[in-house]
Amino acid sequence: MKKELFKTIVSDILSDDFFSDYKFIKSECTLFFHNGNDAFSVILDHWRDYEDEACVIRPIYGRHFDVLAKWFEKYSFLPLKMQRLDPQIMQYSFSEEEQEISFKYDFSDYDKKIQLLCSIIKKNTAEIYVKYSKLNNFYNGIVAPIVKEDKELPESGVDWIFVYLTLGYLVDRDNYPTLKKKVLERAEWLLHQHELNVAKYYNRLDEIISYMENNVKL
Repeated sequence: MKKELFKTIVSDILSDDFFSDYKFIKSECTLFFHNGNDAFSVILDHWRDYEDEACVIRPIYGRHFDVLAKWFEKYSFLPLKMQRLDPQIMQYSFSEEEQEISFKYDFSDYDKKIQLLCSIIKKNTAEIYVKYSKLNNFYNGIVAPIVKEDKELPESGVDWIFVYLTLGYLVDRDNYPTLKKKVLERAEWLLHQHELNVAKYYNRLDEIISYMENNVKL
């Protein structure tokens, strides 16, 4: 029953015309749409609420620009499939009340909840498409505040290093040296914090970044 509920939810989402071009990547619980140069995804994060005997679904919306990642495929330690699925922007619903939707395992509230979930996903997918329709939107919303020192760089992970540098190089060449300095300083700090993902690339950072600067174009 529990597996059937989630399977039915996914099937009904995909039956909506809005998602006609989406595929469901079962291993990642992700609705995925690639349109040639970029991609959109909806991760259907879910878990069991034992108290209410319900499946709670929390959609996570993602945006992926090929130009920011394709050049890095030759260096990445991740499987190619995962690289191409990984969103560079991830966010929950813009409205807190819409972040989690629960479905009773006995299907007693199913018809009402599936309509609500589909509506929420469609609305938020459309909003993230508008909000991050172009590289400039991504840069101005997430990276430019870092250059202006209005926002801190991430304190974990490594992929963002190459995404942010590529984005800055393509979109704002004048401020790229400032961004590069900040990113490399944070990479060094992360290395000393024993961030293993950074350690994998640290000795080749100059080589990797130089390759990007000499090969990436819009």
